Amino acid sequence: MRAILPFVFLPFSAAAAATRIPRTQIQPPEEVDSLLQTLRDEINRLEAAVRKDYSRLASLFHAGPTSTRFPFTTDTPGTDSPGGQQQSAFLPTSTLIPQTTSSTTVPTKSTLSSIPVVTPLAQTQTSRISTSNSSTMGVTTSQPSAAPAATAAANITCANLCSALSFTESEYPVHPVSCQSYAAGDDITITGGQAQAGCGTSFSPQLDVCRVVLTVETSDASETYMEVWLPENGQWNGRTMNTDNGGVNGCVHYVDMDYVSSRGFAAIGDNAGHNGSSFDGSWFADDNEVIIDWVWRARHSAVVAGKEVVNQFYDQAPEYSYYIGCSAGGAQGMKSAQMFPDDFDGIIAGSAAADFNHLQAWSGRFVQLTGTSDSDPKFLTQNDWITVQAAIFDQCDEKLDGVNDGILEDPSLCQFDSSVLACSNNATLSGCLTDTQVNTVREVFTELYNTEGELLYPALLYGSQVDAFRLGQLSGSVQAISRDWYRYAINDDPAWDPLDMNQADYARADALDAYHGNVSQFSGDLSGFRAAGGKLLMYHGTADPLVSSSNSQRYYLKVASELGIDNVDMDDFYRYFRISGMAHCGVGGISGAGAWMFGQNAAAAVASHNIIDYLQEWVEDANPPETLIGTKYWYDTVSMGVQFERAHCRFPYRNTFITGQDPNDVDSWRCELIDEWRECGPGALPRLCNVDGSFN
Repeated sequence: MRAILPFVFLPFSAAAAATRIPRTQIQPPEEVDSLLQTLRDEINRLEAAVRKDYSRLASLFHAGPTSTRFPFTTDTPGTDSPGGQQQSAFLPTSTLIPQTTSSTTVPTKSTLSSIPVVTPLAQTQTSRISTSNSSTMGVTTSQPSAAPAATAAANITCANLCSALSFTESEYPVHPVSCQSYAAGDDITITGGQAQAGCGTSFSPQLDVCRVVLTVETSDASETYMEVWLPENGQWNGRTMNTDNGGVNGCVHYVDMDYVSSRGFAAIGDNAGHNGSSFDGSWFADDNEVIIDWVWRARHSAVVAGKEVVNQFYDQAPEYSYYIGCSAGGAQGMKSAQMFPDDFDGIIAGSAAADFNHLQAWSGRFVQLTGTSDSDPKFLTQNDWITVQAAIFDQCDEKLDGVNDGILEDPSLCQFDSSVLACSNNATLSGCLTDTQVNTVREVFTELYNTEGELLYPALLYGSQVDAFRLGQLSGSVQAISRDWYRYAINDDPAWDPLDMNQADYARADALDAYHGNVSQFSGDLSGFRAAGGKLLMYHGTADPLVSSSNSQRYYLKVASELGIDNVDMDDFYRYFRISGMAHCGVGGISGAGAWMFGQNAAAAVASHNIIDYLQEWVEDANPPETLIGTKYWYDTVSMGVQFERAHCRFPYRNTFITGQDPNDVDSWRCELIDEWRECGPGALPRLCNVDGSFN
């Protein structure tokens, strides 16, 4: 709803005064035209000044001080506030002055503190040349935005699209860089900063696409590189899909851009405001504006600008807008639902690396628990962890789910007795551990708490330990993202030693959360997304060695608690699926023993059931998925055929084997409601909340 406030007229009154237009004097038509143009020019000048002030003010409310250094002594603990969900009231200048196409953002007193972004300078003014170049944002040339047109021309082609583009909805200056058509199978060469960051060298689209490259000035100190792939020749399905990356990656997700565009979507992707690889967080030392871009601003700005490109190329708005991402990309999908509930009609958020501060504390703690090498008496080798895994499966596989298949259908039920591993107990397993090593095993599967005994992050689940070693979590390696986050963003100390991480570091990260743009991404208030009719489809592998799947279950409980609703009401807009035997996102060569393929990425696109179809049917046909059917190929090789399929239940249902049936038959399992699904405090399996039922 638009609010018309007396304050909104002040800039225009000032403009009139500056041009010395008498309020009562009637002017001849030609003089009126001249004076109106002068007035418009003056409004543009004042608008720029007003907008600059509001930008500074909004940064104080949303991202902390505008200084490039974070405050050391004045921080207070922040939470992932839902305040950014509400947009401020706008009054377009065009409703007051004829032919003026710019707009002025005027926040009300009640909404000022919740403004997530500030509308940029009008596109009618001369746009600044993009600062991107071959060493920054991934392109070799740049050009200013074209002057806006009233409507998109009916005969726009890819060749003339860049010169015709205008951005009247974007909250930041957008600069088209290039627009080029590629036939299916042509090589798209990756250049500039994206190539230097290791984002790939070339990709071949499966459909004919118009590739649009743009940059967005998200702040005075940061810029986002983005691309839009537009299916040509009648192959567009009338929808958009944004893609995103894992880790702290600063690449357009080209593989998924090709994947979703091959399904007819106009694909939109961005570099999260920086160029970089998945595990290199050295850019955290840059301006805090770059961190805010990564947390939410790059994505939202790419959504808005991308939709404008789509609107003008096809001369129509998309019918539906979707998002797909995993790991950090899953958390970013959650953040969009929390902060910008109107950005997407449907979101696929997988293996979400949410509650980022606590996740990195939890991840960074493992090297302290395991030691750094086999010379440390605490340390376990890979073979030792294989011994541990054999003992876990012996106690918790068939005995709990009825099938001896190397998959813990619900690992949260496992109450593993690690004492059987001790050589002092005459362990009968092939190999045994010292008492010190057995204690390491116990510690590895514990939750992370603060000094007040509040839960910060849930435990690693049983069944993921060997992959956790192979991926560096339990191998004595320092976790790069955790190290860089606490070294640069939290402590501002390049010499900070991750082996010294302690409770003071955890508390400091929490205190800086709001300054970092609410990087925790863990607000449970999805009321705006729910009211907007959005659908959130989350999944997480229960054998994830990098991000505990219990944290996704914890988030589900947090949302239900904050909204005060039960699982039936949750089902209307939010469905979370636990994928048994699946490792992290189903990528990286270690995908897990479970039926992990269901179209969640290009590698899993060959599966007979696709999560994108599930989401579309839910959003567009009001037909929500009861289960996600996953496929497991022999040795994860399609040519070797399907090993089995399994229907994964949505929480709070548990997948239960029907005794006497074929476990490889998808119909041999049923979903049973977990009666105690809300229990999350001390004694609950898994432990997911504080003693009082609250969630940090």
